[in-house]
Amino acid sequence: MLPTDQLAQADRRPAVIDTPLGTVAFSVTLGSDVLPAGPDTVWRLPNGSHLHRWRHRGATVDLLIGSIEVPAWDGGAPVPMWAAIWQVQAKSGVSGLVVSAELTDLPADAYGGEDSGECLAAVSVQNDHFTVSIGGPDAELLAMQAADARLMPYSWAHLLPADEHETSEYGVRYTDPARIAWHLPGLATTEVARLCIATAWCPRDDDRPAAWFAVDIPLDTAYHHLTVDRS
Repeated sequence: MLPTDQLAQADRRPAVIDTPLGTVAFSVTLGSDVLPAGPDTVWRLPNGSHLHRWRHRGATVDLLIGSIEVPAWDGGAPVPMWAAIWQVQAKSGVSGLVVSAELTDLPADAYGGEDSGECLAAVSVQNDHFTVSIGGPDAELLAMQAADARLMPYSWAHLLPADEHETSEYGVRYTDPARIAWHLPGLATTEVARLCIATAWCPRDDDRPAAWFAVDIPLDTAYHHLTVDRS
């Protein structure tokens, strides 16, 4: 995903995001193999972001993750936000790929579920005090990214559903109250897939769903903020 020879190694801890309403945890499945929570190697970027790497017999999996600050859509104050960019590069054939994010350890008064929008697959959880949203590309955007062949293999273009209502083994799946999973086709040798999943939270305000708007972020924008020198 990016050169590591000048990066300092860090502790090999699972990649999680602590929010006011619980902890966001990730899971990746290659074929029938679920990757362990802890990566093989972790590097720390100068700006505080971290690059996690798993070395599987079929693919190298990278996760670039960190907190970022992006201007709010309405010109208001930015909200706390984390971006997680996954990259899977096949070393041999991978029969299928599932990447999921879930808000765990919810307080008893929290509730939520699917909260998708145009080109956005998302879940949101809230209580009387906070709202937390997790989001990434929906089925329509995944299909467009495959057709563009920059973030997803072009071979996926005819496999991914054009919208969330089309019946397919691939696409986005939701599990209440706060799990979202991207079910993606397999990868041929050397093929690469990239997926951005964002998490944001804010004080609850039904008139300004700032966390939900924040997670609707393009991968390129998230990558820039995760790698830019902030000094």
